[in-house]
Amino acid sequence: MVPRATLICRPNSHPFQERNLSLESAMKVGRSVARVKPAVNNAIFDCKVLSRNHALLWYKDGKFYLQDTKSSNGTFVNNQRLSKGSEESAPREVCSGDIVQFGVDVMENSRKVTHGCIVATVKLYLPDGKEAKASPSTGIQEEEDSCELGKQDLYQLNQWIQEAVIREQVLETKLGSLQRIVSATREAAEMGWTALMEEDRLLTRIESLENQLVVSSKNFHEDKLREEIRKLYDEKNIYQDVSKESLRKVLTEKMETLKKLQETERSLSNAEDERDNMKELNDKLNEQILELAEKFEKESEELQSCKKKLQEADNQQLRHEQEMQSRQEALREAQEKETILLAQVDFSFISFQVFI
Repeated sequence: MVPRATLICRPNSHPFQERNLSLESAMKVGRSVARVKPAVNNAIFDCKVLSRNHALLWYKDGKFYLQDTKSSNGTFVNNQRLSKGSEESAPREVCSGDIVQFGVDVMENSRKVTHGCIVATVKLYLPDGKEAKASPSTGIQEEEDSCELGKQDLYQLNQWIQEAVIREQVLETKLGSLQRIVSATREAAEMGWTALMEEDRLLTRIESLENQLVVSSKNFHEDKLREEIRKLYDEKNIYQDVSKESLRKVLTEKMETLKKLQETERSLSNAEDERDNMKELNDKLNEQILELAEKFEKESEELQSCKKKLQEADNQQLRHEQEMQSRQEALREAQEKETILLAQVDFSFISFQVFI
């Protein structure tokens, strides 16, 4: 028979199949690579947050030990980290029923994906097949787990709030850009209307000059008058062509500007709606953080109360054991006295018979 260990997947763990490990020699815990794949009889996991050589688990002199071997994300026993990052830990005794954790949850910001760690309940069996002793803290481990989940929820909510704040800042920047575009569009529209008014003023001026020409034509020679009229008509045609082209460009720019303005107004409305939604989500997340903080504080108080009760129970048990030991000592002394008295009675009886 050889010592054995069983790793049972916890609800908050990266999923894995239950492992049954033979501890005839030290068992390596680590991340799977090309040559080493996960199996039910090893401690290799397909988990990105683990190091290749993450930890060692072994049996020696009736006890089981776990050691972190310079992992990046750490090894934990009952939520207590064995060593600092990338440092080898001292061997830590583990008991049956302890909760071991390899690595920590890591969020990949670029893809908004969280990579989970390995969390397992460890069952340990001695070479004779009996289960090893349980840790004194196992009785309150579930409450510690709930507190740990509370911390993880708080961290996750904090990440969401930070992302919401960043998105809100981006929206505010977009709103500022849209407002500048709207202002530029309005200025362009005003310039277009100014050009139209200038065009109308020039046409009015041409009409006035034509009227003046009609009035003054009576004082000109006929040939000279025809020449002047021809020149005026040529200038009028050229000016009208230029004016029509300018007007066409102004109207085209006006239509494009109005179209851009409508699109900008729609984008602005959508951005404002998205900002309002993000603000509402931010308020809800803040409320959830407050609720989780209150829950975490309450569970921490309950955990401390349970620890205190457990300590009192241990002290009471110790007193009972001491009292039982004292009674057994008194009983042993009484039995010794009884034996001495019986021996004295037997000696007296024998002496009396001899005397008779």
